[in-house]
Parts: sequence; structure tokens; C-alpha cells
Amino acid sequence: MLNNLLTNPIFWISVYFIGFVIAIIILSLPRLFTGVEKKLPKVLLKIYIMSVFIAPPMALPFTKGPEIAIPAYVSLSLGIFLLVMNFVIKILAQKKIGALPGLKRKAKLITTGIYGIVRNPLYMSNGLLAIGMAVLLKSMYALIFSIPYSLSYLLIIYFEEKDLMEKYGNEYQEYMKKVPYRIIPRLF
Repeated sequence: MLNNLLTNPIFWISVYFIGFVIAIIILSLPRLFTGVEKKLPKVLLKIYIMSVFIAPPMALPFTKGPEIAIPAYVSLSLGIFLLVMNFVIKILAQKKIGALPGLKRKAKLITTGIYGIVRNPLYMSNGLLAIGMAVLLKSMYALIFSIPYSLSYLLIIYFEEKDLMEKYGNEYQEYMKKVPYRIIPRLF
């Protein structure tokens, strides 16, 4: 029975959707949940983030469903390329901000390195992870899921940017002008 649940794409989409709704509720009600990330034990926050934002795009390609009709060499090459890009971007971003920047009391606004190219490289890398896994394993459901999954970060970014504007003011406004795109890199 557990095996049937874990191979059901609806289960993983539901895990993400429910977790995403909870995150948006918490982010949109700052008076009730101000500093909730500082009040929760770090291990619980890590488990929540991993189970809601990382597990579904990693597990969904392994579920039952139709395959993408592309040659194996294309899915292998493109999937591995996207996954490598995900890891490189994630490493560069984490190196700049640390493991859990939201848990730091006083943090400086990071505007250099990968953050000088794209404002939210970690969210961009999660989108690459979802698309890369879907393509690599030729999963149609995972590929379809990867589109709203990637775009849903725009709502999270909206709430985070409100907080960043309050915290950094003009400094963040200048950064937004310099790096205009949220999850798409500024190449020139």
C-alpha cells in the first residue's frame, strides 16, 4: 500500500500543493507568524523545506505515468546538463549566503557573485532540478508539474521581496535595478 502511494503522482503533487499553501499562508500573515523561522527548531524547518520543495520534484519522475517521447540520448544529455547546472548554481548561491540565511539575525544584502546575475538563484536552481529530473527520466507528469512548480516560486519571491524592501530599503531598490530578473539570469 505504501509503495502504491509513493508511486502515485497525485500524492507528490498534493504534498507540494499543501506545503506550498501552508508556506504562502505563513508568509502572507506576518503579524501572526513574524519570525516563525527563528522560533522553530532548525531541524524541523529543514525537514519541511526538504519534504515540500525538494522531495516532490525528485520523486515525481519515478511515479507511474506516460513518458516523454524523446530519444534516450537527448533525455540523458539534457537531463544531466540541467541537473549539473542546478548543483553548480546551488553551490555558488549557498557559498555566498550560507546554509540557512533566513535564520541569521543580522545579515548583509548579498549582491555579488551569482546574486549579481539573478536575484533568486536558489529558486531558479530548484526549477532546473524539477525540469532536469523530468527530462532525464522522461516523465510527462513530472515535466508538466515542473512548470507550475517553477512559477510558484514567484509568489514566494513576492512576499520575500516585501520583507527585503522593509529591511534594506533603497539598497534593495538599487539592487533590483541592477539585477532586474527574479529567476532568469541577466546575461548582459
